[in-house]
Amino acid sequence: MKAASKIRFKARLIVLLIGLLVTEITVLTISILVGLEGTKVPPMPFAVFACVTLALAQRWVIVDAANAFEEATRNRKVILAGLPPQLVSISQTCSRRWFVLLHVRLHPELIDPDLD
Repeated sequence: MKAASKIRFKARLIVLLIGLLVTEITVLTISILVGLEGTKVPPMPFAVFACVTLALAQRWVIVDAANAFEEATRNRKVILAGLPPQLVSISQTCSRRWFVLLHVRLHPELIDPDLD
């Protein structure tokens, strides 16, 4: 597996794990609240809800990472140079640094276009 593919795979795995965590917490909370009411919900609606929540949570993380990267670039917390753009530095004071780093991992061509 190429270096860029490994970096991208690990980033997608992080996104998937965050999505799973959000889904588990949401489904657990809803099942507890429904259980307190004394009603019983069949498993199929929970399964559909979990699938939709997982997809939406992953999309949310990816979009949030892209927005954080754009904002950091606009505010000069991320410095890019060259064509195609290459990452030069990420400021330590970047407010959403974790999301910016996730975006860079999802797009390893920002690190080095010849990484593949």
